[in-house]
Amino acid sequence: MKLWFTYIAQTLAFLLVIAATAYPFLQEDPVAESHELASWQMPSKLSALNSADQKKLLARLTYPHRMPELGPVPDFSAIKDTSTRKAAFFSYIQPFINRENSRLQKIRLQLLELQQQQSLGKAFTLEEFAFVYSLFDEFKVDDQEADAAGLKELLLRVDVIPDGLVLNQAAKESGWGSSRFAIEGFNFFGQWCFKAGCGFVPSKRSAGKYHEVAKFADIAGSVNAYFYNLNTFYVYDELRTIRAEVRELEQALSAQKLAHGLKRYSERGEQYVLEIQTMIVSNLKFMEES
Repeated sequence: MKLWFTYIAQTLAFLLVIAATAYPFLQEDPVAESHELASWQMPSKLSALNSADQKKLLARLTYPHRMPELGPVPDFSAIKDTSTRKAAFFSYIQPFINRENSRLQKIRLQLLELQQQQSLGKAFTLEEFAFVYSLFDEFKVDDQEADAAGLKELLLRVDVIPDGLVLNQAAKESGWGSSRFAIEGFNFFGQWCFKAGCGFVPSKRSAGKYHEVAKFADIAGSVNAYFYNLNTFYVYDELRTIRAEVRELEQALSAQKLAHGLKRYSERGEQYVLEIQTMIVSNLKFMEES
């Protein structure tokens, strides 16, 4: 019986990889859908390909789900009941988390298929090379080749972030959507930027500092930048290492475990991690309702 279940599991895993590999190329118009990609997500090696391969590469990288409805930030402070306000806040952000994670999962499954292909000694096509090198650029992987080590490094970065971590950091950093930065600039995660005029000048910015609190055109941009930050910036190496170790043990990704990798997200360090972990536990009910 155990062998039978093992066979079924292996078959399902194989079919999942095949479906993930084929799915991108079933899109109706990947060129049109590529307009929903952020500037850093656009493939850097596109011009090296012919028209047909350009469409294949774009299909690999576009979002599998269309953009959720965009609009102004709801007036969460007008919702007096705390439970209702928390559930409404999580429901507002959840579709944008789903969108980012669905793209990461789509790309990750393709990388796993290429990893298996490489282990069997099968050479990559020009379009597959362009896919890998475009990901090196997007996920800030320097000085790597499209070999086993390069794919392994990409897989450290191309992975999902648990809903519980994203939702509770958004709640923490935006005051449950009530902060000025969230309402006026869709900044739900306290992100900074470093170009004059890129955002809001903090009232308590120290002398000699030049950062601003980033301003986004919509919530999609804010969530997208948060995912990009955690999956590429060197200060979150620990978070990505924890995630990879959990994957290696074939365990489910845990928001609680990954929170340990946020020590450098705030000057409060371990205290900040504890605050996020406490929120994850206390707000579990509202996450399930979102």
